[in-house]
Amino acid sequence: MESELVFSRFGKYEMVQGDLIGWASGLCGGIGRLAAAAWAVGLILTAPGGLAAQTLSLEETESLVRALYYEGMPEERAERIGPAGCVRLLEMLTDPGESRSHGQILVAIGLCGPPGGFEAIRDWAEAPRSGEVDRATFRAWQALPFALGHLARHDRRALTGLERRLNDAELPDWTFRHHRGARLLSQSRRSAATCLALTGMPEAGDALDRARGSTSDPGFRAHLDETRAMHRRSERARRVRRGTHGSSP
Repeated sequence: MESELVFSRFGKYEMVQGDLIGWASGLCGGIGRLAAAAWAVGLILTAPGGLAAQTLSLEETESLVRALYYEGMPEERAERIGPAGCVRLLEMLTDPGESRSHGQILVAIGLCGPPGGFEAIRDWAEAPRSGEVDRATFRAWQALPFALGHLARHDRRALTGLERRLNDAELPDWTFRHHRGARLLSQSRRSAATCLALTGMPEAGDALDRARGSTSDPGFRAHLDETRAMHRRSERARRVRRGTHGSSP
């Protein structure tokens, strides 16, 4: 199976630091060489075990997000994507030839949080769509709030993006089979609530409270009550992680 081939090839980091910093600086929208260096070194040092040897290579990153999975892309693997791989993901997200993998690419960008990651996800989300979309686009749309939820650990603007989806009242112009109009909007708002809750961040809890106070839909209010309880559990788990790992998100 393709996924088994991917799993067997992890573990080799092939890019030297100097090339990596120059590449990140050039491709990440003018963030500057110093910022690129800080991000690259920080991502390597905060990888599991803190060892660059555990970081996925560029080729392994591409294989990871292109593979087919029955239970979703393994996030613990995606968290080992190296700086070069993160930058490559930004390129892949704008490539129509990679559209079959855009859902997994979005989530992987959220997990590794590269400079320019928020803008890349936002641009994908705001791209004009109308009429019947294909299955790959629909699946990527479903993955979008989860990508933002992961990205919130690296960039708090992702929380604003989720709250915007939570309060959205505009019906989508596109359809996918029987998914259309109010049904799509409800799915979008509910998934945004769930992904806010999973962050465990105080700002996310505030966003859920604001949404609950402004909705007149009893079904949506009930969902917000459930996600608020989920948020409290996530918040407790987040405090434990921070206590165990210091500044870990």
